[in-house]
Amino acid sequence: MIRLQQVSKIYSLGHVEVPALDRVTLAVEPGEFVALVGPSGCGKSTLLNLMAGIDRPTSGEVWLERERLDCLSDERLARLRRTQIGIVYQFFNLLPTLTAKENVALPLLLDGRRRGEVEQRVERGLQRVGLTRRAEHWPHELSGGEQQRVAIARAIVAGPRVVLADEPTGNLDSVAGGAVLDLLEELHREQGQTIVLATHSPEAVKRAGRVVHLRDGRLEEF
Repeated sequence: MIRLQQVSKIYSLGHVEVPALDRVTLAVEPGEFVALVGPSGCGKSTLLNLMAGIDRPTSGEVWLERERLDCLSDERLARLRRTQIGIVYQFFNLLPTLTAKENVALPLLLDGRRRGEVEQRVERGLQRVGLTRRAEHWPHELSGGEQQRVAIARAIVAGPRVVLADEPTGNLDSVAGGAVLDLLEELHREQGQTIVLATHSPEAVKRAGRVVHLRDGRLEEF
C-alpha cells in the first residue's frame, strides 16, 4: 500500500539545516494498522506528511501502490488526498464557518461529485461516526471528541485506501480519546481500512497490529 525507500528529509532554517528523517525504509501493507511512536521531534509527523504527499523528501522515494508520490504534480497530489488518502489531525482542522455536514462534504465538493452522491456519502459518514443529529451544528457547538469524529468522517467520506492520523487523541481527554480509537479500530476491523497512526498514547499503541519506533529521524525497530 505505502512504501518509503531510503527517504531523508532536511529542512532549511535560514543557514541551518535540520534533519527530520534519515534514510527511512518502510512498507505498510494493505489492511494494516500501524502505530508510529517515538519522542517529540523524532520525525513522526514528517513521515506522515510524506506519506500524504503534503511534503516531498529531500532524497528517496515515496510510493502509494504504483504511484510515486514524490514525482507527482501538486494537482495530482491534491486529488489523491481528496480521494485516496484520508488525513486526521490532532487539532481537527475543521472550517469554523461550515457546519459539521458541510465540513464532511467539502472534499467531495472540491472533487466535483454530484449533489446526490455527496448527500448520500455525507449522511453515511456522519452516521458511521454517530453524529447524524449534530449534522447542522457549527464546530464551536461540538465537543472536542465530536469535532474529531467529524474530522474522521471527512477523512473517510470519499472511501480512501489509507487513513493517516497524526496524534488524533492528543487534544482529547481519555474518554473522548478512547472513543476515537474505538472508531479507528472499527474502520480497520470492519472495512479493512489501512491506518497509519502517529501517537504518544500507550492506549493507541495497544490497538495497532504493528508498532514502528522512530528516534532522531531513524527507525529503531519495526
